[in-house]
Amino acid sequence: MAARFPGTWLCFSTWLFLGVADKKAAEELPEMLAKIRSGEFDNNFFDGDCLVKTPTNEKEAAAGCILDKVGAIVMEQGVQDFVNDLQVDLAACCTKDADDCLTDLGPAYSMLTTVNNHKAAADSVASAVAFHLLRAVEKRISQNMIRASHAHYWGRCPMLKDCNLEALQKGSKEL
Repeated sequence: MAARFPGTWLCFSTWLFLGVADKKAAEELPEMLAKIRSGEFDNNFFDGDCLVKTPTNEKEAAAGCILDKVGAIVMEQGVQDFVNDLQVDLAACCTKDADDCLTDLGPAYSMLTTVNNHKAAADSVASAVAFHLLRAVEKRISQNMIRASHAHYWGRCPMLKDCNLEALQKGSKEL
């Protein structure tokens, strides 16, 4: 049937993709968090099973979620390939430890917005986003709480100017 109707598959796959993708993320992190809390967007909170034990408080839970997004940026090219979904998922991390999370993740979320709005190239901001997320993680948990799959990120980008995706990928294990 595809040979007879060559455009059919393309239209169906485009419809399928648009049907499952999140709506456009809000411009600012507090607004996106409000949309999640109101039910306008699903709460995609997911800690990626990055921690060695179940979090004992909201700070630890948020850290696991944020660390999962670092993995998505570094190993899955999340800023390049699914920036809108990354924004929604990152905002969901702030459903725990909300006040500090909004402060710590605001700059990273704003950088993702510039990419989502086609005002910046993904590769020009991906490492800076990862840098900010790692600082947020390091404020919330200790390195010994992180599973080996993500522990190598700890301390990899001590300074923004020296942070790049290649440095973050060194020593990483496929997830």
